[in-house]
Amino acid sequence: MLVCSADKDRPAQIAQAMELANYIAIDFGLKAAFDFVGALGYGSGHPFDKAGCSQAMDEWKQIQTKYLNK
Repeated sequence: MLVCSADKDRPAQIAQAMELANYIAIDFGLKAAFDFVGALGYGSGHPFDKAGCSQAMDEWKQIQTKYLNK
């Protein structure tokens, strides 16, 4: 998700990911929250195939709508 975001949007995306990770930590535990944040690419230094960015960003928007826009 972060690799697919524009540089100017990354701080907001990181903030939203960390907010959702806090909810996950409360409901499911810290390991699940760590796995979630890692899956979004926060702190990842591994190469990423950007061919799936459109789908990844669409899915991220669905997650944000479902869990952060209450």
